[in-house]
Amino acid sequence: MNNLLNFKSFFKFLGRNKAYTLIDVFGLSVSLMFVLLIAVYTVQEMSTDKFHTKADRIYLVGNENWMATGAAIPYKIKERYPEVEKVCPVVAGNSSDIVVVSGDRKLKANVMFADSTFFDFFDFRLLQGTREQALAAGNYAVVSSSFARKMFGTDDPMGRKLVVGDTISATINGVVEDLLHSSIPEADVIVRWEQVRYLNWSLAPDQLGNAGSTSAFVLVREGSDFPSRAEDMAHWFKEFYWPYQYGTAKEVRILPLSEQYFAKAASYSSLRKGDWRFVIVLMSVGLLILIFAVINYINLTVAQAGFRMATRRLLGSSRGELFMRLMLESTLLTFISLIIGVLLALAVVPFVNDLLQTRVDMNVLGRPVWLLALVSLTVAVGVLSGLLPAIIISSSKPIEVVRGTFRAKTKMVFSKFFIVFQNVITITMIAASITMVCQIVHMINAPVGYKTKNLLAMRSVDERQLSAFVGELKGLSCVDRVGKTQGLPLFGSNNWTATYQGQNISFQQFVMDKECYDMLGLEILRDNHLTTEGWFLNEQAMREMNLSEDAASFMLDRQERPIAIAGIVRDFYCFGNVTTGMNPVMFRFLKDNEDPWMILIETQGDPFAAKEAIEKVTGLEFEAYFMDERLQNSFDSQIRLAKIVIVFSIIAILISLLGLLAMSTYFIQQRSQEVSVRKVFGSSNREILVKLVFTFLNYVLIAFVIAIPIIMYFMKDWLSDYSYRISLSPLIFIAAGLFCLVISFVSVFFQSYRAATSNPVDSFRHRL
Repeated sequence: MNNLLNFKSFFKFLGRNKAYTLIDVFGLSVSLMFVLLIAVYTVQEMSTDKFHTKADRIYLVGNENWMATGAAIPYKIKERYPEVEKVCPVVAGNSSDIVVVSGDRKLKANVMFADSTFFDFFDFRLLQGTREQALAAGNYAVVSSSFARKMFGTDDPMGRKLVVGDTISATINGVVEDLLHSSIPEADVIVRWEQVRYLNWSLAPDQLGNAGSTSAFVLVREGSDFPSRAEDMAHWFKEFYWPYQYGTAKEVRILPLSEQYFAKAASYSSLRKGDWRFVIVLMSVGLLILIFAVINYINLTVAQAGFRMATRRLLGSSRGELFMRLMLESTLLTFISLIIGVLLALAVVPFVNDLLQTRVDMNVLGRPVWLLALVSLTVAVGVLSGLLPAIIISSSKPIEVVRGTFRAKTKMVFSKFFIVFQNVITITMIAASITMVCQIVHMINAPVGYKTKNLLAMRSVDERQLSAFVGELKGLSCVDRVGKTQGLPLFGSNNWTATYQGQNISFQQFVMDKECYDMLGLEILRDNHLTTEGWFLNEQAMREMNLSEDAASFMLDRQERPIAIAGIVRDFYCFGNVTTGMNPVMFRFLKDNEDPWMILIETQGDPFAAKEAIEKVTGLEFEAYFMDERLQNSFDSQIRLAKIVIVFSIIAILISLLGLLAMSTYFIQQRSQEVSVRKVFGSSNREILVKLVFTFLNYVLIAFVIAIPIIMYFMKDWLSDYSYRISLSPLIFIAAGLFCLVISFVSVFFQSYRAATSNPVDSFRHRL
């Protein structure tokens, strides 16, 4: 036993074989780093909302289209259904970048509005204040710990006054830990629910008009079967709630909080949503990289450790002792790699957080459960890495190793298979990266029906200051034009849902002045030159209502008068990009007595310098956004996935390349006698070089053939999620195969060249 635990010879072996050590430790360390990061991220995702002790009694009420309700609905539900113990309406995720002022300090904040029952429902930890009193009064607010530090530093925030959005006055009555690992979006400031009316009157507690911004949390009594109320609730809503009266919604969805995060029950929710498919992709790719590292270890150990272990056999070690030594050595190397992997993971956490748009908490690795998991991971990877080499080497005859026949027997069987496998995965990942990048570029550059270049959008100012403010903007040399609007693509519009001949239609209404219209490059296809008030309809609205081009008006159900058609405007993607689909639009020009929601500014010259100049005029309260940047940001999730796949592809390629480089070295050493014989019988250096290089490139060609159906299956499935998509071009396959071929050629050429130009006498002398 003492002899088994003596690793002195193993460390000498690692020191003498630096390439072997570097490739194994680098591959295992990097792969274990990814495994740790993905494991922590996956556990965080799967544990979302699980820490709430009442999670099994908390439900969300929505419909088949969105998991939200009108503001008054939660209270009406509590009055009607006796099993409902409490309700907690929440408006979150829609009130970001609101200016919050305290004394002479001013910060932008994510503001959430919640009922006084919020801390009865959810177990977010209060650092100051009590759960019962934190939101007890209508003017109370709770701030997050990070916001309190930004706003007040080390001063006590309790009792401090806040002004939220220039209209809401509140007193801080609690400090809560940052809202993490929850469906509820992170909030800097939580204000009492009733106060939301001062920012948006349609969200006041007695309103039903805005049906998509209020998350209705319901806490039911133990043993209640609240989801069974869905059908009764849908019939009841038809009596007074417009989405059900107009047919926009037909069903009531009652979703348990524990299922909300990964649920696909509705297409829209202001709450945070997880992507289980994305989690699976991360886990799969991380596992593949770990397999690559294990394969490299197996290949190199079989190639390198044979002679050392044969010597031990000749000195009296049994097969069992050799087997155990190889298993212990692989476990020790895995443990060393794990330590390095943990340090690497801690170093790249900021990059990972930015890439995944989350907070990966690596501190959990110090908990007993995670320490046990790390020990288990070390043993598992060590066993997987060492098992095959241990079986092969311990069962071989020492004389085979000494003669050199051992390498030929083992490498012909295992190494070629592993090289082909690595190349299949590498080609597949390269093709996936190319496909994703091409698809994202295709969508970003897709015609959306409006202009975005050099256009800045910002919230409007108070109507009393509007005229002077617009004049000040026009006075800037970097500003070409200024327009006013109620609604902008990418920034939202007014939704008017109605029925036409029994058909449900959700119109997006845009009201803007001529300057804004011209800047966006919208196009009126037909102008009916009305002398009375009317609306322009887009082509999609005309199609959905099956109206002829010369139709003068249309009559909506439940309306007393027809609506005059002012003309037809060309289709544009009013929600921003081509993934959102085309929507029916009602458009007209802004009247002089109507107040705009937003201001659109066309800049000239350097756009970034123009933005800085405009922000100096507007101040902190009115940050401006480039529309082309906003359009690109609307593809954030797709871009993020592509970046992740590219990062994994680069790492996989690097590990594969190092493994191929090492294996080519030993494989060519194995064939050195064959090379010498060929040279003696007249083969030229060029002929031998070509033969050696093509031996390895043949594996790439085999891998390419195997990878083609794999790429087609997965990429066709991924592309099917997009209505506006690229075709899976053969050029993608060819590019991936050629790239893998080139890196394989580069990795084996140098070793092959040395072998082809070597003196055959040296090889025979070495053999003898």
